[in-house]
Amino acid sequence: MQTISKEHIVRTFDATHPPAARIQPGEVFVMETNDRFRDWNDGGQWPMEQLSVMTGPVWIEGAQPGHTLAIEVLDIRPALGFGYVVAIPGYGLLKDQVEFCKKVVPIEGNRIRYNDTISLPFIPNISKIGLAPADGSLPSNAVGAFGGQLSNSQLGSGSTVFLPVSVEGGLLSIEDVHARMGDGEATASAVEIAAEVTLRCRVAHEFPVQRPLVITQDEVLTMGDGETMEVAARQALEDLSHLLEDRAGVNPTEAAMLASVAADLRISEAAGSPCHVRAAIDRDILNL
Repeated sequence: MQTISKEHIVRTFDATHPPAARIQPGEVFVMETNDRFRDWNDGGQWPMEQLSVMTGPVWIEGAQPGHTLAIEVLDIRPALGFGYVVAIPGYGLLKDQVEFCKKVVPIEGNRIRYNDTISLPFIPNISKIGLAPADGSLPSNAVGAFGGQLSNSQLGSGSTVFLPVSVEGGLLSIEDVHARMGDGEATASAVEIAAEVTLRCRVAHEFPVQRPLVITQDEVLTMGDGETMEVAARQALEDLSHLLEDRAGVNPTEAAMLASVAADLRISEAAGSPCHVRAAIDRDILNL
């Protein structure tokens, strides 16, 4: 099984990056991610060189522009046995009440030991996962049709993310892995970890997408982003409406009504700009 080392660092989504590895469709592989918060000890000094690192890119054989790449998340393991939670004055929804704080939290089996009296379930997710765009270079914190900073707490073990392919090989990069993330991420920090992420990719000819989409064991999640929650929610719902029209055979009005009674809007990221919102609906409704 191939392992793509965390030493294969890129800081942009860009088709000109040489592949760190070439993977066959259906091949299981591991991508390591970095301990990005190791040296962050001052809220006034953001270590951007450290925070912008990603691992990749990975070339998927057979992936061509116009295809959809299905990326299965098979497993996420902490690489160091601990993670960090950070609070930064002036940043996040609770920015007016926090002082700079960097907390180290041990991860013991399937539990996160927040302190001596509080432990939390280990529910990991990948926040940043994307392919190279067709043109130009995009920073590691960008988000769009190619994927990128999706900030989706449900994009974890057992889920599959679908991304449209823009360049030959797709060129997959990942980062920003969490041991646990609360929806909204109130201080703009989850339990940030270095990780070993086990993935499997295939070209999903049967299920083309134009924008990122996540399928979990029970739900289908469309995702929107924008300067406001309303803009982000509208994009997520528009993507879901198109999906309902295609998969459930309803017209736009019926799709809107069905979303109104069967879909949940969930805040993914509210602490910074852009805002991220996802729309969730049962897989059965979409025959998936």
